[in-house]
Amino acid sequence: MKNVVITGGHGDIAQAIAGQLREVGGYEVLTPGKDELDVTDIASVEAYFAQHVPDILINNAGYCVPQSIREADLSKINKSVGINLAGTFYCTAAALKHNPNLQIVNIASSAATKVHATWSSYCATKAAVVMATRCWAEDGLYAVAISPGRTRTKMRKSLYPDEDQNTLMLPDDFAKVVMKGVRREYTSGAHVNVNKQNVKELING
Repeated sequence: MKNVVITGGHGDIAQAIAGQLREVGGYEVLTPGKDELDVTDIASVEAYFAQHVPDILINNAGYCVPQSIREADLSKINKSVGINLAGTFYCTAAALKHNPNLQIVNIASSAATKVHATWSSYCATKAAVVMATRCWAEDGLYAVAISPGRTRTKMRKSLYPDEDQNTLMLPDDFAKVVMKGVRREYTSGAHVNVNKQNVKELING
């Protein structure tokens, strides 16, 4: 059995990944929410990983509130950087202290490579996660970044309540691509962009 920790564990993508892992078998899966693991709080992170040592860490916690930098709420910028970027670093570093052979799958975003005028903190932090992944691979770790495009999640629904849900990728389909990263089918340092148009090809490729 391999131990897997998925941060932001109550979200739709986390639950879909957990479902895939449990269906395949051979994995002990933990999906902590903020109440168990606050990725922005160093003490919380260190305490959690001292008790739960993963073989595979899936950094999935994310936060996005669109706002122009012209009139940005600084607390929301701080939260975005804390969850999307600092949290990824905190959890990875803390887990590595207890397992130097840790395997890392970072859930980034297609926003890491696309320009969105009012998403600058989200785009920038996710782009940084992609670069961190490449650096960690160069540092001798197995790390991949897998980026979902427009996906049918509660977070997406809150941002775009009137969006046609049929145009969105299903979390379960995205999770099947993540499983390829779990199985180390991608080269360390790889960044895989996944969307509704290419997801079936990626699953079957």
